[in-house]
Amino acid sequence: MAWIWRDPEEILEFGTLYDYDASQPATNNEPFAEEPVDPNLRPVFHSRSGLKRFKALHCPPFSGQPVVDAVWRDIIRTFVPADRIQFLPVRLIARGEVCDDFMYAIPFDRRLCIDAERSNVRRKIDKGGMAIIFSVTGIVHHPDCLQGSHMARDLQLTTHLVISDELRGALAATGEDSVFWPLSRIAY
Repeated sequence: MAWIWRDPEEILEFGTLYDYDASQPATNNEPFAEEPVDPNLRPVFHSRSGLKRFKALHCPPFSGQPVVDAVWRDIIRTFVPADRIQFLPVRLIARGEVCDDFMYAIPFDRRLCIDAERSNVRRKIDKGGMAIIFSVTGIVHHPDCLQGSHMARDLQLTTHLVISDELRGALAATGEDSVFWPLSRIAY
């Protein structure tokens, strides 16, 4: 079974905002990279929540993309080859406190996970024989869409991050699993 990695339902309580001015030349597109990002970039986020709330989580909500601590980074490294993922440090400024303990998990693998013919695709552009999806509900994955990978972004909808049942189980064993959603709960 493949799981979708999304922000937890509590994201609005954290109020994390990307700071475009402080993190130049970062663009907030770094999590979608298909090849290594300049490791000197350090995207910056601000939050109205206190730092203690973030540090209590292995994967706190950051701008809709997976940001992990060192514990989850090390778990992911046991499943995803080093040349197929990058962990890019991010800076969090939470009520004036600065924290550099988190990093984007940027997988480079892309797979055709969403079955556009069987899913309820509401907006798409046909591009070179493949649909680029912008809005979808009732998602149906192709069987074995990860093709042996443990983490990949969908080719048609890059915000759709899919992980294997094995990786999800290892990460959830830390006591945190609200970021992993079954297909039945997803709509874009």
